[in-house]
Formats: sequence, structure tokens, C-alpha cells
Amino acid sequence: MRRPNFEVREPPGPAGGLRVVSECNDAAGTARPAKLILIEQSGVKHEIPQLSCVTGMAGAEQAMRRHGLHLREVKVVSQHRAIARWKAVGLGWRRVV
Repeated sequence: MRRPNFEVREPPGPAGGLRVVSECNDAAGTARPAKLILIEQSGVKHEIPQLSCVTGMAGAEQAMRRHGLHLREVKVVSQHRAIARWKAVGLGWRRVV
């Protein structure tokens, strides 16, 4: 089974802190499902199924913009492996490795 390839790039302008990920599908042409995990300031955890890592990354960006003050961490996970992770820092977000 061939593993998917991910291309990561920094968008220009004020969104430069966010990374855009595009996914190359496997040989069968199917994207692998992912989970968007949102952790609130209170510690409550929400797991939202996503069709692929790409839709998970788009959902993460949207969640950080819309609900940023109520969240402390955002993750995109596929096959039990974190694809991307951010932590709230002050009024912004920091990508964590």
C-alpha cells in the first residue's frame, strides 16, 4: 500500500502563519479519512470526522478563525497520526510539531 504524499506551503499575506496542505491520493485515487479535533479552553474535546486531510486542514483553519478564543488546541489526525497541530498563544495560534 502506497502512503499519500503531502505538499506543504506557506500562503502569502496575513495568513502566512497557517500552512496549506494539498494531498496526493494513493494509487486507488481515494483520499484517507481524517478527524478534526477541537479542544476547548475548558478541556472539552470534539472529534469531527473529515473526508480527507485536506478537508480537515480547511476545517481547522475555519475553526481557528471562528472559534479561536474558545479553543486551546486544534489537531488534524489521520490513521492515528497527527498531520497538523496548533495551540492558542495569546490572541493567535502557534503551529506545534
